[in-house]
Amino acid sequence: MEAIEPMDHVSPVEQRKPPLTGSRISLERAVPHPNPVRARTRFLEGELEDENVSRAEVRPPILDSWRRSRFFGVDADRIETPYNADFDPHSRLATAAGPVLDRLSDALHGTPMCLILTDSRGRVRERRTGDHALHRHLDEISLAPGFSYAEEYVGTNGIGTAAEEGRTSHVFGSEHFSERLQRVSCAAAPIRNLASGRLLGLIDLTSWQHTASPLMLALVREAAADIEERVLDIGSERERAALRAFLTSRPGSRRALVTLTDGLLLADAAATELLSPADHRRLREIAADQPDGLDQRLLLSDGRTVQVRGEPVAGPAAGGAPAGYLLELRIVAERHEPAPRTPSRTLRLPGVIGSSPVFGSAVAQLVRQCEQSRWTLVEGEAGTGKLELVRGAHRHAGPTSPFAVHDAANARGATARWLQAVFRDLAEDQGTVVLRHLDLLPSSVAVQLDGVLCATAGRSGWVAGLLTRDRHTTAVTGTTAPAFTTLTGRFSAEVTVPPLRHRTADIPALAAGLLARHSRGDDAIRCTDAALRALSRAPWPGNVRQLEGSLRYAEAHRTGPMIEETDLPPTLLSQAQHPLSPWESTERDMIVQALLDHGGDKTKAARALGISRATIYRKVTAYGIRL
Repeated sequence: MEAIEPMDHVSPVEQRKPPLTGSRISLERAVPHPNPVRARTRFLEGELEDENVSRAEVRPPILDSWRRSRFFGVDADRIETPYNADFDPHSRLATAAGPVLDRLSDALHGTPMCLILTDSRGRVRERRTGDHALHRHLDEISLAPGFSYAEEYVGTNGIGTAAEEGRTSHVFGSEHFSERLQRVSCAAAPIRNLASGRLLGLIDLTSWQHTASPLMLALVREAAADIEERVLDIGSERERAALRAFLTSRPGSRRALVTLTDGLLLADAAATELLSPADHRRLREIAADQPDGLDQRLLLSDGRTVQVRGEPVAGPAAGGAPAGYLLELRIVAERHEPAPRTPSRTLRLPGVIGSSPVFGSAVAQLVRQCEQSRWTLVEGEAGTGKLELVRGAHRHAGPTSPFAVHDAANARGATARWLQAVFRDLAEDQGTVVLRHLDLLPSSVAVQLDGVLCATAGRSGWVAGLLTRDRHTTAVTGTTAPAFTTLTGRFSAEVTVPPLRHRTADIPALAAGLLARHSRGDDAIRCTDAALRALSRAPWPGNVRQLEGSLRYAEAHRTGPMIEETDLPPTLLSQAQHPLSPWESTERDMIVQALLDHGGDKTKAARALGISRATIYRKVTAYGIRL
């Protein structure tokens, strides 16, 4: 792979230039290329495709950024960037950056320069400038708090390019991809967590093109380093508390130990041997799902099962957020494991597949509530199969009795008719009535439905209310009004259906059952072992519904008698370390497809996508793409 010229290179001549104070040094003089304006025009017209010619006319980092901007579909004549004002002013980044921004603001007072702090995605969180004309211009180009300056929205610029490259970036006025940014020049440096290396944000200096100075690079580098040191100091107390808990637990434990914090994962030798990076992500997920403590099984990426027990580690501040989570891992010897206590009949409910302990427990609870006709709230993430599980419990307990489903999503357009239908079925005093998507009920309808439930509270049949819970919180999606709380209080029992990522041991059987359900021939299509391993590694935010859709996709795209790993949707061939935005998901899918089309050759795939080799290597790593 050829060497890439550093973006933040400063020549010896530039190093000997006088300081910023009192000078009018132009950054354009530092550009080693004759005419960036002409080069940009030729690039937009499609003339700069030959590598040798293009490198002679524009700096390689800028050319790479122009190619990314074109790949992103950025409009070269307009600024259209999303707005998001949601920012915690007391976050670790904001707290650490405050004094540094204060000091720099004082030092730059009276100069036509703007100091900007962004988060890791290039969204502007703070802006300080004392020049009214520059202030107005930055408002006009949306370089203001709440707006994103990521490359995918505005093209080549100091903030977005530094975020893409992961290093200090300077962009001269005429090097910007967008015409509207040509009047300014900027320099930006990434701010990282020194302990974990994770990108936290960026600091940027922006000025008019004709008043910019090469010293802007040195200023943002120094400011970023100061903020990084402060971030480390702020986080050190919590991390020291987590480290103390880890060290004091090791002598008395015969199991693998892991401590999780915001930016660190500490593991002893036994845990290091057990866990892969994908397993690290799963541990963080289950710790976040059960912040008060956990005790459950986890299927590792290598096929082994471990029992995970853990509890939060108290932080340095009384009553504050925990410093982290201390987890113990024990390998479960499957061949010596006693038979599950759940009656085997609950594992053979019609239309329901799964025998993992956590799923079997939910099945047993639901069947018991159905047999006792106890009104039950059934909650879980979208796509976990709540309705099918309730239907299976009903068929098991009373297969000949009526089964009625009323979807609350239909109540919005015809409330009176929907409530009448619910009341009519509840008044029958037999069979099962399912109230689906209760979380979608408006408060006014929830009040009326509560009256209907109150009037029919003595019925002998089973009533099940289905709720969808958000994956990233413990809250139920939808309304939290008092009327909704009163409504859910009508149910005397509650059962949680586990997400698919917590029952990955069921995936092989689920895959076989789903494929058999949709098979058109005599022989059901099967997955290869490699495909099943890929399915078991996936995070499954859409749960069983997403698994079914992925298998149907693979069935339609397979080239042989069995489903191979490469037949699966591109979303399953990567393991990104953070939830992807719609744009990131689209970009990831395009990269995976290009790699598949070119036999995994990254150079050819990059050329087909119109991006650099450096970019595709970085994206493959960032998205965790595995072929």
